[in-house]
Amino acid sequence: MTDMNILRSELTTLYSELDLGNLLNTIAEKIKTYLNCEESSIFLFNPRKEELYFEIATGNKEEELKKIILKKGEGIAGWIAERKECVVINNCAEDPRFEKTVDKKTSFVTNSILGVPVISGDTLIGVVEAINKIDEDFSDDDEVLLKEFSSFISIPLQNAILFRDVMSESKEKGQLIELGKIVSSSFSFEDVFNTLKDIITGIIPATGINVMVDSQKKIYKLIEQEKNDTEEEQNLTIIKSDQALFPLRTKDKHLGFLEISSEKPIHETFLSLLRGLSIFVAISINKYEMYQDLLEKERIEKELQIARDIQQSFLMSEKIDLKGIDFSFINVPSSSVGGDYYDIIKLSENNSVFTIDDISGHGIPASLLMSIVRANFVYTIRKEKDILKTIRYLNDLIAETTEPNLYVTSFTCSIDTEKKLMQYLNCGHNPSIIIRNGKAIELTEGDTVLGMFSGSEFNIREESLENADIIILYTDGVIEAENNDEEQFSIERLKNVVIKNSDKDPDSIKKEIMGELTEFTGSDHFTDDITFVIIRIS
Repeated sequence: MTDMNILRSELTTLYSELDLGNLLNTIAEKIKTYLNCEESSIFLFNPRKEELYFEIATGNKEEELKKIILKKGEGIAGWIAERKECVVINNCAEDPRFEKTVDKKTSFVTNSILGVPVISGDTLIGVVEAINKIDEDFSDDDEVLLKEFSSFISIPLQNAILFRDVMSESKEKGQLIELGKIVSSSFSFEDVFNTLKDIITGIIPATGINVMVDSQKKIYKLIEQEKNDTEEEQNLTIIKSDQALFPLRTKDKHLGFLEISSEKPIHETFLSLLRGLSIFVAISINKYEMYQDLLEKERIEKELQIARDIQQSFLMSEKIDLKGIDFSFINVPSSSVGGDYYDIIKLSENNSVFTIDDISGHGIPASLLMSIVRANFVYTIRKEKDILKTIRYLNDLIAETTEPNLYVTSFTCSIDTEKKLMQYLNCGHNPSIIIRNGKAIELTEGDTVLGMFSGSEFNIREESLENADIIILYTDGVIEAENNDEEQFSIERLKNVVIKNSDKDPDSIKKEIMGELTEFTGSDHFTDDITFVIIRIS
């Protein structure tokens, strides 16, 4: 079992913990263990006051920390809460967002912070922070790990907060605890509803108990009744002498209703308990639905990972020897399944074909179309040894066999090193670039994208080559990569990087481009695939 799977398995056990203090202590200790940090803190969000407060913090200064309250936007935690974004700070002293009040009150020195919001749907629950990474900086992997924590703890944390609120308001704690234990330990409606039925029938002579679950459009009839008056307004609590209707709600979501009918009037002393029971049923339904959503998210992510792995297997991973040509290539996939494709095929001793393509869209459809393009491109180019015939065939194949919204942009060229000649077709793709004597030549002429219309015309263009020419083929993920100010990397920056390093070999130029991209965006995780090929004529 991988470390991530072990973590997920451990965090799943948190669903059975309804005591908020115990839950927060467990979360805090697991953060310290898995993130290898000195301390961890957990802020809860009070939506009524728009404030963050310390419910718990590990270490010797817990009481001092509990007195600290932050407004949205105040300090690192407030910044995270306001924007619902993650933060990695490895030098707090130089970050203007860092609020020194906490350190002053606790005599603690905060050097580094990794913080993420805890969100359920669109609702902010709180902020978790790992503080002072031991012997190193917080990394991108640490950020992924803490995000995983956040996604798992949102459900049990929300339930524990609701449980605390109910218990503080109810007199019938013993019976609520009985149902609470079932709610916390089971993901089965049957277990919860059986206990609910036993509690209700133990206090009133119920003739009917119905639980309506909105998401399933289903009524669970715990006790059948002859008449059903549930057409009343479901968002209001309705109390009659022999009937009660309680909405099943969490703080931000309506989940259904609980209807109880009795052969005798329902005494008002039972109403507090029945309201408490309805809240626990709501917790159970919410927990079940959110857990199912989490499982579905994991299933989809696993399928996407398989698609990503298959997609990566299509791409060239090792260089081949080409006479008169040195080259390098890279594909850095984004978090989603993209549609970037490149290939290098040796047709003869002096003639090689390079192609770089971008399939429209993302996800599984783009991945499937990419596999079709690759299989047919490789087969046709080896059979015909002609890039024009190959491109025409691909265009007609895509146009006739796929949906109209699926298409491919492509830059495909054949390079004859003996004649020092490049023939190319640009099918709606970014213009490739030739760097020669410190200047950039953009190959802007081209035709329409592949797959839009069957029978489209495509034209070969030619470009004479010289020794030491550098040719850059790339997809739009490179030049459209954005920094924090939403400014794009741009084709000009790409050209400048290559010109500045044009005396280097293609592998070194590749590293320089990736270094510039990472510095520009502030991350080595990109929102779109980063794919390019560097070719040097020797």
